[in-house]
Amino acid sequence: MADLIRERHSARQCKGFPPSRESCFSHPSSSSLISYHGSRAFTLLETLMVLVIMALGFVFVAPDFSRTMDSVRYRSAAREVASGLRQVRGIALSQGREAVFFMNVEERVYRINQHKKSYHLPAFIDLKLETAESELSGPGQGNIRFYPNGSATGGRIVLSWGDRRRRVDVNWLTGRVTITEMDREG
Repeated sequence: MADLIRERHSARQCKGFPPSRESCFSHPSSSSLISYHGSRAFTLLETLMVLVIMALGFVFVAPDFSRTMDSVRYRSAAREVASGLRQVRGIALSQGREAVFFMNVEERVYRINQHKKSYHLPAFIDLKLETAESELSGPGQGNIRFYPNGSATGGRIVLSWGDRRRRVDVNWLTGRVTITEMDREG
């Protein structure tokens, strides 16, 4: 009891903040004195527990994340094809001459207006090209042609991934390009 009273008495005489052991206690040889310094470091056990929790979280999230990324790439591919078709239509209108959108379904590649640069679509996407018979250039290859007045030969490109299907349509009369989400039967 006398030690407790002495500790309280000497704690009131502390100088500075946070108080140090030397500045608060007049009896430094006492081993039962309370330290005012808290530990600010993580123990090895705490660090390992955090790593285990993070690893478990990654195990459950990673497969779903992969599927989410494929879904994003699938939707992006449909927008990319539609953008390429709109670009070809813009070339035909601005330059006053025919312009061609070429697609190779087997290789999942398309080109804009006979440029040498090819654009590749993800390998997990299945493609189907529907165009005028006169625009077919080989098995799984064909064109959608745009004219200077904005019209086109018309056509459709269907992108499939699992049970999802998106259709990119080109209206033959106006050359308008639209993307439509198809149901499982359509």
